[in-house]
Amino acid sequence: MSVLALAVILAVADHPCLLDIDRLCHGIQPGGGRIRQCLSKHAAELSPACKQNLNTFIEHVQEIKASCEGDADKFCSGVIPGRGAVARCLRGRLPDLSPACRKDLEEVQQRGAAVRANYEAIKVACSLDQQRFCPNEDLGGGGIYRCLRQHEPDLTVDCKRALSAPPPPH
Repeated sequence: MSVLALAVILAVADHPCLLDIDRLCHGIQPGGGRIRQCLSKHAAELSPACKQNLNTFIEHVQEIKASCEGDADKFCSGVIPGRGAVARCLRGRLPDLSPACRKDLEEVQQRGAAVRANYEAIKVACSLDQQRFCPNEDLGGGGIYRCLRQHEPDLTVDCKRALSAPPPPH
């Protein structure tokens, strides 16, 4: 796996294809184009949002990889990839990074903060609905989100509003 693979996945953490990656490509290790190949193999099964944004997903991954791969090799080559270790390494070296990589990582951090705020708003607004409709869904992997979407007509007004809020810009 590329030293940068997990950092790149973090960079697109708010992208609509991530639910499809979790659903269709679960267990496939990032790097070497394996995720892109999996999505291509399952093109007919992709969600409309992922189909519409697949090219931007691939382009964004390539941009982040191009801007940070040299920095990841230079500063984080000894880091064992997994659970965001490379991304943490790069963030820890922010002042030393190339301007392009630093800019991309700062944008990723801003998007990540917006995604977390959006997630927290949904979590608060939908906690009762989640307990009512999705009590057996595991945290993570998008299961609760998918479950809530399946029960959308029956959700409380606050939960519907939180789910319909526009996602943070890419």
